[in-house]
Amino acid sequence: MPTYDFKCLECGHLFTEFVALKDKDKVSCPSCGGKVSQRFTGFLYTRKGGDGSGSSGGCSGGSCSGCSGCH
Repeated sequence: MPTYDFKCLECGHLFTEFVALKDKDKVSCPSCGGKVSQRFTGFLYTRKGGDGSGSSGGCSGGSCSGCSGCH
């Protein structure tokens, strides 16, 4: 099941809940029972480089001829 972030429209409580996609409209605030709205939060994607270091795919500077992230 996916994790969704919510904010209560009545008391402002922020919370995260595991809920099936078909049931996310049925979620209510665990603090006051009020109506909630889904919050859209960003995420960070990283991949492993060939040398074992973390890489976001961007260039480290210098010439881009050997940089696979620029293309």
